[in-house]
Amino acid sequence: MFKQLWFNKKIGASVILILLCVKTSLSQESINAAYNYGSILIHSTSINEIGTGPVKGFTINYSFSNKRGEEWRKYYNYPNYGISYNFKSYGNPDVLGNSHSLTSFLQLSFLRKHRFFDLGFKGFAGAGYFTKIYDPVKNPKNRAISAHVNISAEARLYSKIRVEPLFIEYSFGLNHFSNGLIKAPNLGINVLNNTFTFGYEFEKQAVVKKPIKTERPALLKNEFWFFASTGLKEVDEQEQKYMFSSISLNFSKQFTPINKIGVGLDFLNDPSLTSQAYMNYHYLGESDLNFRYGFNIHNEFLMGKTSLFAAYGFYLRKSEFYTSRGYYKAGFKFYFGNILGVVLIRAIPLFRADVVEFGIGYRFLNKKKIK
Repeated sequence: MFKQLWFNKKIGASVILILLCVKTSLSQESINAAYNYGSILIHSTSINEIGTGPVKGFTINYSFSNKRGEEWRKYYNYPNYGISYNFKSYGNPDVLGNSHSLTSFLQLSFLRKHRFFDLGFKGFAGAGYFTKIYDPVKNPKNRAISAHVNISAEARLYSKIRVEPLFIEYSFGLNHFSNGLIKAPNLGINVLNNTFTFGYEFEKQAVVKKPIKTERPALLKNEFWFFASTGLKEVDEQEQKYMFSSISLNFSKQFTPINKIGVGLDFLNDPSLTSQAYMNYHYLGESDLNFRYGFNIHNEFLMGKTSLFAAYGFYLRKSEFYTSRGYYKAGFKFYFGNILGVVLIRAIPLFRADVVEFGIGYRFLNKKKIK
């Protein structure tokens, strides 16, 4: 029952990633199909043997209509938003099998005017399913994926040529699958993708209206905020679950209607660190390894009452028994007045997920109007 509960939470986190913006943005309605070709990016010697074959697949994308749109969209050059299905075959059917993913995506153009030609960025986030997973007896080589259900994320740069209502597009990016170390081993799979797309647009682009200075919302000159979070994780093939907990104290300043930059302090308690030290290093219990603290630099992109949040941090406490002193945090913040909700993935360098955090917090505001 305990495992089933956390499996359901993992599903819930993935659904949040897919659906959180469906009600906050509608964009140019279109449909397209794409062919994917790429290769596995080897980020650990443990997956050298399984990442030899080419990765092939296809994608079907649907963008919602632009007949409704929120105020924040004009600050992002009227992005397109929708739902995507992707299939991948990893050239190793016995060990990795295939993957299916259902994600949301956000497409941001770098060009103010892009009627015929466009350049920009696409971000995808949602749930993925692998047909083959790690098994100590039947599939011991697959140390990358140990759970059928995973979080799927992808970032791409794209170029597009449009002859209304048709368009062709080429994009290049990185796709990542991971379960957030809810189940171990979990090295994750990273794929470098080339994507070739052909699509049809059901309506014209949204009319671009430059935001009027006097209509801009109040900026948050100084914002102090904090949150407490928790999550579960495993270490290697152990059946034991470890409870991760963290408190984060932060300061942010809003520089534009859609962007905040800030710094913070993170304090965490992670009982799995001691277990990892016993297994991987010559640790004999000299000191407590569970408590760590560090500072971070973070950035936040605002989309109404939801925001994309990313941070890079560095742990101040040094020890030969830790895997890394650097860490990342990425995910979503949800605003309910001054109350905050967070869903974050904490990872260490080279895209290795460490834990999925669920948290709640509070912010203290100081507003200042743009002159």
